[in-house]
Amino acid sequence: MATSSISTSTAAIDVAGLVEGIMAIENKPLTTLQSKITRQNLLISDLGQLKSKVAAFQTALQAVENPDSYSAAVASSSNESAVTVSSSTGALIGNHQITVTQLAKPAQYIFADSDFTTSDALVGFLDNSTFDLTVAGELNSLSVDSTTTIEDLSTFINGLGLNVAASITQTTSGQYALIIQGTQSGEDNDVTFGVNGSLSSHPISSAAAVASPSATAYGNQAQDAEFTLDGVMEFTRTTNNVDDVLPGTTFNLVSTGVANITLAAGPDNGQEVIKAFITAFNDLITTSKKLRQKGDSATTAGSLAGLPGTLSFINQIKSMLSTGITYEDSSGSSSTLDMYELGIKIKLDGTLEFNAVNYASTDNIATILASGINIGSTSFSDTDNLDAFLTSQIQAGGDLSASISNEQETLSQLTDKEVALAFRLDSKKKSYISEYSSLNALLFKLNQTSNSLTSALAGLVDGQNNN
Repeated sequence: MATSSISTSTAAIDVAGLVEGIMAIENKPLTTLQSKITRQNLLISDLGQLKSKVAAFQTALQAVENPDSYSAAVASSSNESAVTVSSSTGALIGNHQITVTQLAKPAQYIFADSDFTTSDALVGFLDNSTFDLTVAGELNSLSVDSTTTIEDLSTFINGLGLNVAASITQTTSGQYALIIQGTQSGEDNDVTFGVNGSLSSHPISSAAAVASPSATAYGNQAQDAEFTLDGVMEFTRTTNNVDDVLPGTTFNLVSTGVANITLAAGPDNGQEVIKAFITAFNDLITTSKKLRQKGDSATTAGSLAGLPGTLSFINQIKSMLSTGITYEDSSGSSSTLDMYELGIKIKLDGTLEFNAVNYASTDNIATILASGINIGSTSFSDTDNLDAFLTSQIQAGGDLSASISNEQETLSQLTDKEVALAFRLDSKKKSYISEYSSLNALLFKLNQTSNSLTSALAGLVDGQNNN
């Protein structure tokens, strides 16, 4: 009889490879969304960079407009043991003589008694008395009696919160004194005190008895500074630090005496300030051009190429620069300058460059800059200027800041979609793995059944062949 052979084989499914292939297709929407998120992050980063460039330009603009940015006159004193001097913007070149006849001082008294042998010694007041303290014309009273100590007076005085202080100090071995002193100089800040009681009155003044012949208060009343300028004008001030006599000049009166004051011209740093302004502007313009370039075979498109409206404020900046510059002249009226008079030239490509010849040819340029200028307005007192416009762009709620906030909100929405889509795709992947793993198990069982049937059939065939 003929021999028959039966053989069957069922291959297992490559579940990982199969699911990976399916998910490569399923993941395309997620890949597209992630690309959008990458571009959105770049856009937000670029907008942030642009905002920082605007802020840097505003800082440079404010420096140009601020009189304090420019060198002041250099001040010196011939006798610094009597007067020291410093200058700031606005100081006028010249020579002056200061004659100091009296320094400003605060009030200071020492209240002593031979019975003050401890820091909490009794003062010796009569019962039903008051300790009256007047500081800069303000009266303050403390009820005192025979139990009142110098420590009680010190606590009362320091607790007033006025321009007066008290302390207890040891003068010699076993002897203490109460020191009362004003904390501000000048006659208007004088400190006086006295004691008044129902049975007796004991005013405390220089070398006056309080409750016993040995109790005395001695010292000095507050006084004003007195000095003469150029031998003609006499002045009194409550402080030795005087900044309201000559513009931009501060005197510090050290002792009585005479000093010659010289105010010489300082170096002109106007060019450096203006060059820094030009550099900051050009940096802003270069950045904006890069962000809005359309791109070609040689360059990459900028992140703002499709959002031209976002950069419209750059044109407004250029327009306000062309408005010119205003400053306050000696008569108090607004006068104007053109940009070129500051040495600023506007190039064809929209950037700026410094022209030293034009700067040097502008009359009184250092004085004008030191008096303060206003860029982008038609009046020196007008606050609707370039600085205000830049603030409107970068402050919270400003146009540029609002653009960044809007793009951040868009990014947040895209990120939420990414999370939701990734979750769904992960669920799908798990489902595919489960389904194909089950199918693999079923195929494995079918393969076992097939092998069993094959063996049985092979046995029957072999039995028939043997017969």
